[in-house]
Parts: sequence; C-alpha cells; structure tokens
Amino acid sequence: MVHIAFFEDHPIVCDGLNSFFSNQKGLEVHFYAKDKEELYAKILENNILDLIIVDLIANDVQGLEVYEYLAKHHPSLKVIAFTSLSSPILVENLLNIGVKGYVNKNQDPEALLEAIQLVSDGGVYLPEDYSFLSKQNRPNTTMTLTAKELIIMQLIIREFTTADIAKELKLSVNTIENHRKNIFNKLDVSNVAGMVREASKLGHIN
Repeated sequence: MVHIAFFEDHPIVCDGLNSFFSNQKGLEVHFYAKDKEELYAKILENNILDLIIVDLIANDVQGLEVYEYLAKHHPSLKVIAFTSLSSPILVENLLNIGVKGYVNKNQDPEALLEAIQLVSDGGVYLPEDYSFLSKQNRPNTTMTLTAKELIIMQLIIREFTTADIAKELKLSVNTIENHRKNIFNKLDVSNVAGMVREASKLGHIN
C-alpha cells in the first residue's frame, strides 16, 4: 500500500483527484491540504505518508518554498510536482531541490498514477518532453547555472565581448572570464557554439 496526500487549493481539482484515486487499488489518500500551514500540520499528523503530490501555485505560497520546506524538514517524503506550469528550467530546479517527479495538469490522470507508482518504487518520473533532464542523461544535473551566469550567458549569445559584459555588469574582466569558464564547465562544452546548443536543450534560451 502506498500512502499519499495532496497539496491542492482548487476544490474542483480536489474533487476530480478524489474521484479518480478512490478507485485505485494499492493507494490510500490520507488528506488534501489547501494551504501550506494545513499541509505542514497534516504531514506531522500522518507520519505514515510515503509520497505527496504538490501543486506549485497557491495563494499563500511564494516560488518553490513548499518544495524547499519538504526537502529540508521531511527528506524521506517523496514529492511529485503537479502543476499547470511548464518550463524546462522549472523542472530542472525542482529536480535539483529533490522532487522525484513532474506531472503537468494537462496530462491524463493516468500519467499521475504512473508517476506515483514509479516514484514510490524509487524512480524519477518525467514526461517524454523532459526526459533529457533525467540524471542518467545529465551527469552534472546538480550543477545548475546561477542567476549571474545566466545573465552572462545571454550576453555572450548576443555577441557581447568580455569587455562589454564587464562594463554592462560593472564587474572586472577577470571576473567575467571566470564566470565564462564556469558556464562552459557546467555545460561540459569548450566553445560558444556548444554552450548555445546545451543551453537550448535545457530551456535556458529559446
């Protein structure tokens, strides 16, 4: 038996999920939490939980704070992101926090069921479009680009010289060069063309 719970603040969505999962063998839904304080309290009351499905957007939530809280305070609790938002950068960030699966709300309910089964068995679930983000395909998955590196990468792509970037960001030329080397190392490339190719794969550029 897999013991699961949901963080979801839309009653209609909750009703649909409840209708679908109430008929699934081998699963037991313990609760639906509609705000983060309720979520945190109910997790403490239900220490039998194996897995929780967490929506990204809620009225009392900023950014990825719920995922970060769960990773810090309940590291053994497996988490699946369930959201209408879609972005490779978002999914990459979720994976690096420790989220074990990503399901878009536009997918069929069976996809969420498949994700629960895979994650509960120790796997990581991603839709086919995001399979390139999996750890087996990205050995350096934990080495994400920083906000500063993303800015510098965008300027390099726009054909700014190192001196131009230094002037634009009010940093030294040596600092820009160090950032440039870090970007190349993290993306495992040796030139700008390779950087553009890998950055595009990861959704950092269009």
